[in-house]
Amino acid sequence: MIGQGAAGEFELPQASEGRARRPAQSFWSASWEELRENRIGMAAGVFILVLAVIAISAPLLAQLVTHYQPTRQDLDSQFQPPDARHLLGADETGRDTLTRLIYGAQISLGVGFLAVALQLVVGGGVGLLAGYYGRWVDELLMRFVDMVLAIPAIFLFILMSILFRPNALTLAVIIASVGWGVVARLVRGEVLSVKNRDFVLATRSIGAGDARLILRHLLPNVLPVMVVAASLGVGAVILVEAALDFLGLGIHPPTPSWGNMLSHAETYYHHSPYLVIFPGVMIFLTVLAANIFGNAVRDAFDPRLR
Repeated sequence: MIGQGAAGEFELPQASEGRARRPAQSFWSASWEELRENRIGMAAGVFILVLAVIAISAPLLAQLVTHYQPTRQDLDSQFQPPDARHLLGADETGRDTLTRLIYGAQISLGVGFLAVALQLVVGGGVGLLAGYYGRWVDELLMRFVDMVLAIPAIFLFILMSILFRPNALTLAVIIASVGWGVVARLVRGEVLSVKNRDFVLATRSIGAGDARLILRHLLPNVLPVMVVAASLGVGAVILVEAALDFLGLGIHPPTPSWGNMLSHAETYYHHSPYLVIFPGVMIFLTVLAANIFGNAVRDAFDPRLR
């Protein structure tokens, strides 16, 4: 309450000593702090980071831990169950399952991150141009996006797989060629809500060019939406990559990926169920962690939720 001092002057209430005054924070600092407070989301992000480190270190781990190469065959170890020699068992040709899972992480995570990066570059660029220029540029670009999104994805996957021999790079391009349209729509919508704000109009009034307005003012304001789209897109791309491998449109043996390991183990499920369980569990845990981390990033960075 407002009290009266000895001199008869009114005194304003003082802030309670137990309440810490927090300094003003930028959007990115506040978002990062909110993300760190989400323990489950951060644990999922650490899990994805650990998988990425394992994938990068696959040759070193194969040399020091498993002592096998992913394509090395040993017919004396066919369908070997997990033991001290093969920690996660061996497949139908005696190849070490743990080694192939580690190398498979390179394909699955590599395709996921690369495809999402391509979607952000292409979709973000189209969305920025369409939203900023509007009129016939917006109509032309958005109708092209509608055409891409209207074509069934499986047809595009089959066509691209026929035209290009699937490897990690071409598979990422194939998946990104379908998914960039969603990113373009998200970015365009955000640009439309930002480009008529006062700071953009003031910058244009002092003679700033289109490139400066797009790169220095619009892009930083749509980055949170792009970060959210990227974090949520990794899990979806990993599932698509596994599905394409299962259909025979993805990575072909002997190159290991979680998808083709799961596909080829289907025949031997009743004989050696662990050949199905291990790659299936890795796909499940990775996609689950990616979705949990993506939701945490969305809650922290999406300005529309603030």
